[in-house]
Amino acid sequence: MPEKKQPNKEEKNSLKPEKEESEELNNLKDSMQRLQAEFENSRKRLEREKQEFALFANTELIKKLLPLLDSIEAAKEHFEKQENFSGKDCANGLELIKKQLLEILISEGLKRTKAVGKKFDPLLHDAVTEDCEEEKENEIVLEEFQKGYTLKEKLLRPAKVKINKSKKSL
Repeated sequence: MPEKKQPNKEEKNSLKPEKEESEELNNLKDSMQRLQAEFENSRKRLEREKQEFALFANTELIKKLLPLLDSIEAAKEHFEKQENFSGKDCANGLELIKKQLLEILISEGLKRTKAVGKKFDPLLHDAVTEDCEEEKENEIVLEEFQKGYTLKEKLLRPAKVKINKSKKSL
């Protein structure tokens, strides 16, 4: 009967590292899978939080606007009860509501852009018409048709304006 060959010392040592390497590889693979799962869970949580933030982002602004809605409703009820209704009363009521709205919007970072008398700036102004007034500087805003606004330094809406175009510039 052939003699069973016993592995020599070198062969024993080479088998041992393979087993250790295999275990280490399995441990690394397991760690990588856990990290990948953790990353995926974090990504999903972040997406959920982002959606929730978008859903409720305007909550504070809406809360601030509710008193304005109350004022509009109160004004409507007041004017409905009036027998001698005057346009002046209505205008005064609307002015109070406008002031209340502006206070809320300004507290949120809204600013009106200045236009009339300023040099035309295509980043802040939308020139809808031109006029020629020789005594005025070229490309000066002469009239504002619609106010422009920024919100925390970001342009929300450019002002619609009339600008001066002197004959010299043509």
